[in-house]
This record gives sequence, structure tokens and C-alpha cells, in this order.
Amino acid sequence: MISVLLNDRALSRTLTGVGNYIAQLLLHLPEHEPDIRVDPFYHSRVLRRDWRACLAPDELPAAGAPAHPRDLSASRYPWWLRRFLQQGYAAIFRWSATGYRLYHEPNHIPIRCRLPTVTTIHDLSGLTHPQWHPADRVRWYEREFHAGLRQSRRFIAASEFTRQEMVTHLGVRGDHVFVTYQAPRAAFRPVDHATRSAARAALGLPPRFFLYVGTLEPRKNVPGLLEAYAALPPDVRREHPLLVVGAWGWKQQALREQLERHRLGNQVRLLGYMRDPSLACLYSLCTAFVWPTWFEGFGLPPLEAMACGAAVVTSAVTSLPEVVGEAGILLDPHDTAAWTSAMRRLADDPDLRAELGRRGLARASAFTWERFCRSTAAAYRSTLDF
Repeated sequence: MISVLLNDRALSRTLTGVGNYIAQLLLHLPEHEPDIRVDPFYHSRVLRRDWRACLAPDELPAAGAPAHPRDLSASRYPWWLRRFLQQGYAAIFRWSATGYRLYHEPNHIPIRCRLPTVTTIHDLSGLTHPQWHPADRVRWYEREFHAGLRQSRRFIAASEFTRQEMVTHLGVRGDHVFVTYQAPRAAFRPVDHATRSAARAALGLPPRFFLYVGTLEPRKNVPGLLEAYAALPPDVRREHPLLVVGAWGWKQQALREQLERHRLGNQVRLLGYMRDPSLACLYSLCTAFVWPTWFEGFGLPPLEAMACGAAVVTSAVTSLPEVVGEAGILLDPHDTAAWTSAMRRLADDPDLRAELGRRGLARASAFTWERFCRSTAAAYRSTLDF
């Protein structure tokens, strides 16, 4: 039995990329790799409660979507208190590591620890594009990242793009990096008519709409999406509001000002953070999922959208061609006119939407949790064989 201590702290926050990665690892690894036991440190040793309480309930929300997205940019604690709490957490972690064979850090920078360490790198944007990130995160990278590289025996990368970035920018050996593609979570599949109708009523959804899903932060290029959407003819915008799902992130003032400047009113609706069952309904109902991000280590939302049968338009950059392939429309995120043209075409062409939906379903089916678990287990075993 390989015993692994996992730093699952991200599960305690609103579940976005890293939190969902941890949850799916804990859910699926026991099924596919029964000789590996992964213990979630924060929930089992600190909170002493079942980590599954963090998962989305299998139900739709009550009627009425949130009026304002939650703001994730402001911390509840001053920096000096956060630093003190982090040091205390690290000390408890090291004390708890006795008896484990391996430490898995799922969030870029490992806690300093003597256990053989495997670290998951989702992307390198914190190093290559610090202007997109909060100042305290950039300081954390500057202070700790390279020590974490030296501590880690092996790495898990979210995509081949991220693996190549690590080789090129960090000098990591390519055979020390294991690519573990994630898969659509259980809720993301085509939704039946009755469930879609219930969601439309509960969330007050229009008959047709474009959809964006993701934290509202600079890397996602939401201002570029708004520019493209604002250039659509007024009748298209009236018939196809843009629904924006996600919490407010950081460096958000420019986006707030743009929303006010365009005065799009009800044509752009901010729905806030939503759990998986509601998201699946939105993906299944939308005219198209539009995602003009600048940079992604993997890009779960396009995969989720394809798994629900949505037509996908996303950026032809970084890892996204690996995820979407020929199943969606891939565009230069700088080319605003191309995004406007693609949205107008999809609004007018139901045959194109249906064809992209069919391609997306086939593409999404190639991403499985079994493959994810096999690759993760290979990284664990290679770390111990080092």
C-alpha cells in the first residue's frame, strides 16, 4: 500500500480549479488504484470531518439567481496574520507526515517537508504573467516557488502545454513530469428536458443566450468578450443575452468600468458562482459557450461544455487546442471581430450548433478519470522509485 498525504486545503474554499482537482482525485483514485491510499490532511487531521461535505449537492438551486457575484479578491485576514497561520499550518503538516510514504502538493508550491514530494503544476502564469495575479500571490511565488521545485522529485502537469512550459522555462526534465488530463465531473452530461425546464424556471433563464463561465479575473479576457458581444447587432443581443457565471476575482475595476461604459443593461447578466448541477443545465441550454481566455494550463469549462453538448468557441492558445481539438471553433483571443462574427453565425445557424454539439460530446468522452488516475499513480510510483 502506498500511503499519500495530500494537502487538501483548497477544498475548504469555493470550489474552482484546484479544489475540483483535489475532490476528483479523492473520489476516483480508490476505484482505479486500490493499492494507493490518499489521506486529505486538512479535513482528516485539522477539521476532522468528511471532505465530501465540500461537494456540490445533486440538486438545482431555489428560484432566483444571485444578483451579484461573490467577491473572492478580499481576504478576511491581514497579510501578517495569514503568514502566521500558514506557518502554523505547515508545522502541523510536518508533524502529521510521520508514517506516510509520499506527499502530494496539488497547488504549485509544496510545504517544506522531508517526505518524497510530487507537486502538481496547473500552469505557470504566476511566473510568466505576474501582472494577471494578486500581489500577495506573486510575492508567494517569488518567495517559495523555486524552493518547491528543488523539493519535488516528480511533477504532475495539467496538460502537455504545461509540461513543455516547465521544460522550457524551469529546466525540469521532461521525463520527470507526468501529464494527467482531467475529465468532466459526473454532473456534466446532456440534461433531460424536464431538468432543463426546471432550471430555466428556477434561474429565470431567457430562451436563448451566450454563456461564459469562470472567475472574473484578468487572465480570462472577459473585457475582450464584452467588446465582441457589444459589436453584435442590437437584435442579436436582445435575443441572446450574455450570461456570465463566476465570482469576482482580482484586478476587477477595469471590467466593472467596461460594463458601465457599454451600458448593456440586461443584455449582460452576472449570475455569480454556481454549483455543478446548475452549470450543467446552463451548458445544455446555451446557444454557445464563449471563452476568449488569454492563457490556460488546461481549461475545464470548455470540456464541461462539450460534455453537455454545447457548441464551444474558445481561444486557439496554450492548452486549449489539446482539450477542444476540432470539436469547437478556435479563435485568436486578440481578434475581436472574429469573435463577433462567430457569435453572430452561431446565433443564426442551428445546424452548425448541432454539429459542434455532436463533435463536442465525442471529444469529451475521450477524457476519463481512469486515465487521470493511472497517470497520477504513475507519478507517485516514479517519485518513490527516484
